[in-house]
This record gives sequence, C-alpha cells and structure tokens, in this order.
Amino acid sequence: MAKATVTKKLKFWDLMSISLGQIIGTGVVVLTGVSIAMTGYGAPWAFLLALGIVAIPTICIAALGSAVPSTGGNYTYVRDLLGSKTSFFYLALLVAGQVILSSFAIGFAEYADALIPGLNMLLVAAGIMVLCFVANLFGIRTAARFQALMVFGLLSALVLYIVLGLTHVKDYSPYLATATIFPNGFGGFFAAAFLLRLSLIGSEFVSEFGDEMENPGKMIPLVMGLSLLVVSLLYILIAVVATGVLPLAEVEGKNLAATAKVIFSPGVYVAFIVGGVMISLVTSLNAIFAWCTRGLYMATEDGWLPAKLAVVNRFGTPYIFLTVFFVVGVTPILTGMTLNYVAILGNAVGAIFGLFPVLSLYNLAERNPEAYHRAPFKLPVLMMKVLPLLAVLIYGYGIYSSWEFIGNTGWLLLLGYSVLVMLYIHLREPYRVKIQAVGAKNI
Repeated sequence: MAKATVTKKLKFWDLMSISLGQIIGTGVVVLTGVSIAMTGYGAPWAFLLALGIVAIPTICIAALGSAVPSTGGNYTYVRDLLGSKTSFFYLALLVAGQVILSSFAIGFAEYADALIPGLNMLLVAAGIMVLCFVANLFGIRTAARFQALMVFGLLSALVLYIVLGLTHVKDYSPYLATATIFPNGFGGFFAAAFLLRLSLIGSEFVSEFGDEMENPGKMIPLVMGLSLLVVSLLYILIAVVATGVLPLAEVEGKNLAATAKVIFSPGVYVAFIVGGVMISLVTSLNAIFAWCTRGLYMATEDGWLPAKLAVVNRFGTPYIFLTVFFVVGVTPILTGMTLNYVAILGNAVGAIFGLFPVLSLYNLAERNPEAYHRAPFKLPVLMMKVLPLLAVLIYGYGIYSSWEFIGNTGWLLLLGYSVLVMLYIHLREPYRVKIQAVGAKNI
C-alpha cells in the first residue's frame, strides 16, 4: 500500500472553522424551539447547563489529544488504552452512527423548500451531500478553506440575528425569576439542557487531525475549549432573542424563523435563512466528511481492513473510505427516513460509540505514563477516573431516553450489525496478528 504523505499543515483558524462547523448545526436551528416548550425563559440557562454537561466528555478527549495526538485520534486512544479489538468495534459503531450525515442534508432541503416551495427535496438533500463529498475528495486543506467560508457566513448571520434581535427584547426580568425559568420544574429544565447538549457536541473530533496540525498538544485542547465557549455564548444570546421578541406561545416548538420574520426585513430574512440556517447544516455535514476517514485509515494500518481500501488519490484523500461514509449518509435520504428519526438514531448510536474514547482516559496514566506526564494539558489522576464515570451516566441517560422513539426494530438492527462486527473481528484477528508479526502492509 502506498502510504499517504502526512504533513502538519492545519493551522489554528483551519481547525477552528472545522470545529465551529461541526458544533453549529441542527441544534440551534431546530432544538431551540423545542427547549422553549420544555422550560420557557429558562432556555438560555439550559444552554449554560448543556455546556457543563458537554464539558465532561470534551475535557476527557482534550486530555487524551494533548497527551497522545495522532491521526485517527479517538480510534488510536481506544486501541492503545482499551485494546485493539475494542477499537475496531468502536470504529464500526462510528461508521454506523454517521447516518447523522443525512439529518443535515434533509434539514437543508426542508429549509430550501420553505423558501422555494415545490423543490424536489430528495434531490436537494442528495445534492448537498454530493457537494460536501466532492469538496473533501480534493483534500483536507481544500475542505478546510471551503469550511472557513461557510463558517464566516454562518457566524455573520447569527451575530446579526442576535444584534438586531436584542433591540426587540424589552423585558429581561423573566430570565431572573424562578417561576419562569423552571415552569415545568427542575426536571423539565434538566431535560431541556440534556436535549440542548446535542447542539454543542462536535469539538472533540478535532483530535482526529492530531498528526496534521501544528503543536497538537496545545492546539487540541485550545481549539476544543475555545470553539465550545464561543458557540455556547452565541446559543445563549440566540435563546434570549428567541424567547424575548414574541410571546412564548408563538415560539414554543418553532424554529428561529418565527422571530427572524419579526426582526428582519423580507430580504434580510431570506438571507438569514440561507446564510444562517442552511449554511449551519452544510457546515456540520462538511465537517464530518473532513474527519471521518481518519480512524478507518489507521485501522487498515493495524491490519483490521484490507490494505487496498486505504488507497488515496493525488490529493492524499482515502476516497474509498470517504465513499463508504457518503453511502452511509445518503442511504437514509434515499429510503425516505424523517429528519427527527435520523437525528435521534444517529445521536443514540453516537452516545454509544462516544463512550469508548472517553473511557480510554481511565487507563492513560497507567498504560502510558510518559505521555501523561509530558502532556501540556493534563488532569489529576483522580479526575481521570471520575470524569469518565460521570460521562457514562450522562450518555447512559441519553441512550435510555432515545429507546422508545427509535423502537425495537431500530435497536434490533443495531444489535444485528454489532453481532456481525464481532464475528468479523473474530475471523479477522488471526490475519491481523500475522500481518503485525511479519510487518507486512497487506495480505
């Protein structure tokens, strides 16, 4: 196998654009209205609590990325700290979880149809998938530049929504009163915060580029932390506008278009929907394509997959692996799955595979003490035991809360897929061991 030449060429703003694009997506444009229905004027505070919830697994991945930065970061953490078989199982679940790709494309098509009724939504959704797929075929540097342009347009639109929207908010007292922050009790408030955490996840995947950035030990925690704080501040202010411009009854369960129609002129409203809402969905889609192949490439080098699958084009992109993720993402579109189902299914699977790299931190100090001690960003040993266990509780609740909506059929399909993966691991292991023993690159 001809190995791709990897150089540390991603800089701070490249990584920030990818991280911001990964975080900002369906969450703020879809879930804000749902959270308002759950907790009223508590929605801005629920975003703040969501930041605390997301911070736990994010800190775990940041500590790992600082200690052992590498391409395919999360995969390599699981491999080196939990075991090779576990790492491939994690990777297989990650591939399945990328059905979430279709949620961004379907959401894009739904907003496009709202602006131009009568569009063929299937073709629009499939088309935007193809656009991001092709952009990433031309290499990570090209994809990062494409991402930077979209993130700039997105942030400009959201800032405009905040600046103009805040001028329409006349009364801030409801955000300070217990009765209006917790209209459905603390249970409703916490449920809203847990839902909103979905809008803040994504920065952890910056670690996938560990070998492709400058000074990864410092850059990974810096980009992860800064992008999460920036997005959280934006979301809190957006929630203030979403709840403060119109009566709550008019915005509960609604997306940002309801208030945007009030604060913007018709022309600016269209620009906001296109430059804010629709671009946010594209940035999330593009960012996933930018990092998703790293783990598969590393798994090939470890002998879990045939070497020929890792062939790269002249831009250094493993196009077969990228095509696998494209097929996974486009299948729900072609089979007619709804946006809500795809988003919840993808999130539930993501919660499962997301546990693996977080739990890897538990073993870092014991299995790689040298890397732990030299890391620019490191946690006390006790915290490396406590934080992963807290993450298990949070993720476990998320999986439990998704069970009924996904239904037995969806879970049985996931179980069947998992069984097939474990069977493959059992059958492939002798070949993998042989490859590792002789130092061969393919069979």
